[in-house]
Amino acid sequence: SSCNDEGYLYPINPRQEKDTQRIIIAYLAGDNSLSSEIEQKITALTAGFLSADYSQNRLFVYYDRRNVSPQLLEISAATENPRQVLKTYTTQNSASAEVMEQVLNDILKNYSAPSYGLILFSHGTAWLPAGGLEEPYGRENLEKRATESSRPGTRSVGTDGEDEMELADFASALPLPGNKKWDFILFEGCYMGSVEVAYELKDKTEAIIASPTEIVSPGMTEVYPSAMPFLFQPTPELEKFAQAYFHTWDGKTGDYRSATISVVRTGYLEELALLARAAFLRWEPDAGTISALQCFNRNEWHLFFDLKEALLTANPALKTYVDGLWKNIVTYSAATPSFLPGLAYGFTIHTHSGLSCYVPQRDFLYVNQGYTQTTWCGTVYQ
Repeated sequence: SSCNDEGYLYPINPRQEKDTQRIIIAYLAGDNSLSSEIEQKITALTAGFLSADYSQNRLFVYYDRRNVSPQLLEISAATENPRQVLKTYTTQNSASAEVMEQVLNDILKNYSAPSYGLILFSHGTAWLPAGGLEEPYGRENLEKRATESSRPGTRSVGTDGEDEMELADFASALPLPGNKKWDFILFEGCYMGSVEVAYELKDKTEAIIASPTEIVSPGMTEVYPSAMPFLFQPTPELEKFAQAYFHTWDGKTGDYRSATISVVRTGYLEELALLARAAFLRWEPDAGTISALQCFNRNEWHLFFDLKEALLTANPALKTYVDGLWKNIVTYSAATPSFLPGLAYGFTIHTHSGLSCYVPQRDFLYVNQGYTQTTWCGTVYQ
């Protein structure tokens, strides 16, 4: 290998775009309570890549975990050790959009391909503002709790210690060369299968693989070795990857049989937003109506609801239009019968359309304020 003048390590003869079918980048932001999963995650990703057609594809892994300098790797079969270190970083905040953009640029300015995929592993709470999952009522309560020893962990698109990356900042870090879209973004993080996330990213990616609920540890670690080849097919077989994830967790017993997963295509989300506007703009559901909706978070309060059920509860006359549109948007969805039923606030899953949504609720001042900042809310409610 050789060093360039910026100190990066690269293979002597890096393949050019004409030789590479797809580049997948795995961004593992694990400088948090997920730190112990990072090593197993890299091992699983490596096994999956080496079982794919690695001669036509490239896999880059950026990881950050506790007490270790972050590194950028390329996984390759060209050497005895498949992990080639491209760059070692000084301590940095991997939940910063600026850091993520720099890491992506470290790859994209040196390697190119016709097709790109992104895997993001970290904590997640979709579009929620900082701390919104643990304290939706108001900023005053959030600030009070932040000074207590029971300070809630704040989770959004990714976390690093007590810092997090908000959804809009994440979207801003994603531009590809030539204004290309990512072929897919795979979220290995909780609650990312929301329409607010998908709509925010509709101009950045062709598709999303995500879970409307939490993801039970160790997430996709067991799935990557056998299912990664689906992501490297000439046309990514996202539905087969999602199905492999679901079958793995659906085959478990007890509370471990808990999973939801969806493949969401972004091409028709503008049409979905127009339908949602027709359903939600003047809908003011009472507490009983809201509590009857399928929820996907395990808290005393409910923040993530099944989007399709909410739409048809708000306006049943839209069913024909919603059903017709759904087939073009959610191309795969699956859910176990229940989610962590043996734990606090575990729940039965009576319906799962593949996308969650928020339903504004009068008491949740802090969350409502954050919701107005989402592109989805601006289109549907304003």
